[in-house]
Parts: sequence; structure tokens; C-alpha cells
Amino acid sequence: MSEQNSIPLNADSLNAIVNALGALVFATVRQLPADRQEAFAIDLARLARNEERQGNLMTETLLLDMHRAARAATN
Repeated sequence: MSEQNSIPLNADSLNAIVNALGALVFATVRQLPADRQEAFAIDLARLARNEERQGNLMTETLLLDMHRAARAATN
């Protein structure tokens, strides 16, 4: 990717990335059967807990955001 096509790395672009990932998780979960939707959300929560235990708070926070998106898709 050329520098002309890349987005700047700042708070706005990082928020946009997180929002886009959340939208991707939401759309993916909606395509799953109901029993798999719950499993997907549970997996994200487990991954977040693991990151918390390892002290990776930024990754934990991102995974929790994705978990919320997965939960929102099941309603």
C-alpha cells in the first residue's frame, strides 16, 4: 500500500478501525446459527480474560469491544 492510500495513525483512525472491526464481528455473528452465535461471543470473552491475566490491557479492551458487538448481534 502506498503512503498516499494509507490512513494516518491517530485517535480518529484508531477509533474507525475499532468501529469497523466491531461491524465485521456484528455482521459475522448474524450469519451464524443461534447456537454458534453464543459460542462466538463466549470465545471473545475468554480471549479478553486471557489478555487481562497477561497484562495486555489494550488487547483486552479491543476484545471486550468485539464481545459487545457479538452480543449486540444476537439480540
